[in-house]
Amino acid sequence: MTIFSKNLFDPALDITLYQQVSTHLRGAILSGELKSGMKLPSTRSLAEELNVSRNTVLNAYRQLLAEGYLESRERSGTFVAAFLPELLLTAPRPDAPIAARPQWAESPPPVFSERAKAQIAASQPPSGRMSPRPFLPEVPALDAFPYQLWSRLIVRQARRMPLSNFMYQESAGYLPLREEIAAHLTISRQVHCTTEQVVVVPGSQGALDLAARMLLNVGDPVWMEDPGYPGARGAFLGAGAQIIPVPVDHEGLVVDSGIARAPQARLVYLTPSHQFPLGVTMSLSRRLALLDWAKHANAYILEDDYDSEFRFATRPLATLQGLDDADRVIYIGTFSRVLFPSIRIGYMILPLALVDAFLKVRRLIDIHTPMLEQAVLADFMIEGH
Repeated sequence: MTIFSKNLFDPALDITLYQQVSTHLRGAILSGELKSGMKLPSTRSLAEELNVSRNTVLNAYRQLLAEGYLESRERSGTFVAAFLPELLLTAPRPDAPIAARPQWAESPPPVFSERAKAQIAASQPPSGRMSPRPFLPEVPALDAFPYQLWSRLIVRQARRMPLSNFMYQESAGYLPLREEIAAHLTISRQVHCTTEQVVVVPGSQGALDLAARMLLNVGDPVWMEDPGYPGARGAFLGAGAQIIPVPVDHEGLVVDSGIARAPQARLVYLTPSHQFPLGVTMSLSRRLALLDWAKHANAYILEDDYDSEFRFATRPLATLQGLDDADRVIYIGTFSRVLFPSIRIGYMILPLALVDAFLKVRRLIDIHTPMLEQAVLADFMIEGH
């Protein structure tokens, strides 16, 4: 095979001999002079033809093998690759004919778990993708957010953040933020908790996912308000739970109906302060009845207090967690509703008996929530903003 001119090597070029060989071979392959599947001469014979050392040809072949222009076949030799990098990495022209794909290149359709299929079917796009308009759920008044103040806090934290904050952190979250959350909830929502019970998570959805992983087995019944929050339904379906729809009236979740439908439910999810999406507030008598049932059924209650910061007048009713004397309530809150959705910071108030186990599993999921945003939010709260 003679594809090399007598004047292949140019001493004026600022590249090595092997690079000149590889450049010439690459050009011959791309021009079609060396066609796909064609066998190249051995390194020894090509070195003799070019009157260079065998290492020069070896290095040229290795370079082209690494780039994908050549392929080596055991006990057969070196061949021009069937599919060149230019064909794989270059987008075709819009008017170019579509080449038939080789049979081996056809991929089988993906196979998902049954639980994943249920979650995919229940999934909905976030409301934040829509253009802002009145009565849009899940989005606060973004035009009222103090952007300049928030930007200053970000810059200040980024400049002074110690090196230790760039390392992996405690899965429970940034301690100053957890302290502020505990203090705020104790005063504003009558939640009974210590800093140790606060776990910072990626929004309320992260809290729901973690609780479902920790508390539910496949087939376990879960009470859910009907109508209710689709995100919670998706999290429970992901754990393989059996969703038990429980009606909502003017007093909130109808506890008697839930007991009649699934008296041995493992978990109850509800939004008692401001039911999603109907907006009713759960009455005190219903709250006490639910707590009494959970205590005797050994069930847990997920109290999603997603927008308790918003109210027209008077103080809200005490939280279920504040009324709980049997450690049956897991309280969930989020800053995505009161600040802005993309902050993705929420929190759980766990009964002390659950804290250690929840944190051990949390470390296997995402370890912890990003630090900079937690530190900025802590400053935002500490300074009274």
